[in-house]
Amino acid sequence: MRSLLSVLGAAVLVALWPSEASAYRPFDGTDADVAELYELELEIGPIGYYNRAGGHSFVTGGVFNFGFARRFELVLQGFDYYPLDSRGASGPNRFTDTGVFVKVVLREGCLQEKSGPSLATEIGPLLPTVNDDGAHGSSGVGAYVGGIVSTCMGPSLIAHWNVEAQVLRANLFGNHDFDLYGGAIFEPRPSLYVVRPVAELFVERDFGLGIQTYSGLVGAIWTVSPKLALDVALREASIAGQAVREVRAGFSWGIP
Repeated sequence: MRSLLSVLGAAVLVALWPSEASAYRPFDGTDADVAELYELELEIGPIGYYNRAGGHSFVTGGVFNFGFARRFELVLQGFDYYPLDSRGASGPNRFTDTGVFVKVVLREGCLQEKSGPSLATEIGPLLPTVNDDGAHGSSGVGAYVGGIVSTCMGPSLIAHWNVEAQVLRANLFGNHDFDLYGGAIFEPRPSLYVVRPVAELFVERDFGLGIQTYSGLVGAIWTVSPKLALDVALREASIAGQAVREVRAGFSWGIP
């Protein structure tokens, strides 16, 4: 899978240079906006480091967004974890967080240069994973639905509020657990800074296994051009009482 992502990424990079990058790396949540009509947005993370309970992994992968109709986009995502030591994963690599979703803007607001908040929803299946050594197995599918509200707080600050509910893939006991997520992204208006500071906070609960997650992220996004943005972020989290440290670096690229 990792080699497939590398080939796909390389193919895109030799395509047309894009002619505003609005995809939302490096966050776990997203914004209430979609790709422009017939535009492909790439959120690629070629460089990443993940540490949980002493297990170290290199992370790569990304999200592909395609604006197939006005206010609609198709979202495809997946991330590959390659162990850097014997405790990093149970197999040679893990391909996880896989899914295909449709995102739709329900109300155009400040993100679309109109008044009031922007509202969007995202829905779709969670797909099978590869060599997943977590609490939920690799086979089977789940379901996801999310709601996003983006609010412009005065002339300089934007907040993106995310609520997500998931029916997870079957766990090790064959049950499909319910998961609830709530988070917020804070950032200045992109037009105010070439390099802008960003932050994200979220809480997540797996009700079947009783796993609680608390996460905080700080980072920066550099707007290189209207269609290209580079990002870097540090994330600290607690998952079921285990400390997680993560470094993310990548780019968002819009190809009309």
